Amino acid sequence: MNEYYQQFKDLREKSTFKGQQWSGEREALVNRYSWAVPNEEALCYLSNFGDIIEVGAGSGYWAKCVNENGGNVRATDANPPSDTHTEVEEAYAYELELEDRAVLCVWPPVNDSMAEKVLRFRPSHMLYVGEQRGGCTANDGFFDELEQKYGLVSTIDIPSYAGVNDNLYHYVRKV
Repeated sequence: MNEYYQQFKDLREKSTFKGQQWSGEREALVNRYSWAVPNEEALCYLSNFGDIIEVGAGSGYWAKCVNENGGNVRATDANPPSDTHTEVEEAYAYELELEDRAVLCVWPPVNDSMAEKVLRFRPSHMLYVGEQRGGCTANDGFFDELEQKYGLVSTIDIPSYAGVNDNLYHYVRKV
């Protein structure tokens, strides 16, 4: 069950803009679940995809939801928290075999090279949840690599907090 989505909807119905800001209820929800809110459309898309390796999974909430929907996500994180929603393997991207695989990155840290480094391992599919260039996720190097070596296949709208414009993006390697 995707309890985060329900709690997010409850917050949107009862709350003002301020309640969705970091100083409101958003912080507690993000810390408990994930930076991004999965919905049924995104979970179905990922569940029908096949084997996925999630890099930077944090507490593994997205992996848990996709796996409950019949998908197969292997959640990994360089420094997983002690309290996770599913098994999260402690691993760095360079320790994983990512070439010609589908990789999921949900809200890679802003101005950090983690997502850019993942692309250097040449995954065939990049399943990216976050904002576009200039937003609160990833770095310019990640977006440069995407533009040069990947093509956008699909964009799935997901619920977003006020002032946030994130989606699930599916990219396929061109070169």
